[in-house]
Amino acid sequence: MKPRVLSLIILAALPVLAPMAAVAMPAIGDVVGTEPVAATAALEAAGCTVDEFEAEDGKIEAKCKDSATGAMMEVYIDPASGAVVDIKAED
Repeated sequence: MKPRVLSLIILAALPVLAPMAAVAMPAIGDVVGTEPVAATAALEAAGCTVDEFEAEDGKIEAKCKDSATGAMMEVYIDPASGAVVDIKAED
């Protein structure tokens, strides 16, 4: 009987917890690093699968896919601090 009660509690909690799963992108101010391996690991841990890095306007641009929505995003990283300074939908 206890496993059934636990299952019901989990099912009841899903609508409350599901919106939290959608917050899967890094946030401005998050420090992800400047080295490609470290930055890739940090971005992927935050839910952003990295496709490539490139330099753009004095920043590091990471092109990645938001794991929660599937949207392609551009995450801009400060090359001095490794902090995320901007996030945009890919053009």
